[in-house]
Amino acid sequence: MSDNKIRSLTITSKGQITISARARHALGLSKGDTLIELVVGNCIVLLPAEQILGETTRKAQEALAEAGVSVNELKAAAEKNREKMVKNRYQDLE
Repeated sequence: MSDNKIRSLTITSKGQITISARARHALGLSKGDTLIELVVGNCIVLLPAEQILGETTRKAQEALAEAGVSVNELKAAAEKNREKMVKNRYQDLE
């Protein structure tokens, strides 16, 4: 936000707050968007979920590329591990 004014938010009886139109616009938030709530000490930090998920996805893609692993290889390894876990967990069913 270009105008870094501190604003107070009031909690309703249902535990809801209203985020100002200025803050929603600055972050590109709209009705139905999801926020991540993070409690840090005695503070509550709200982060746009799309931003967090997008950044996490980008970092994962970079890490895979750096490791020389394709998405298909990762999926195949995950499936192999899943099958191994199921077999170990339910060995009595064989």
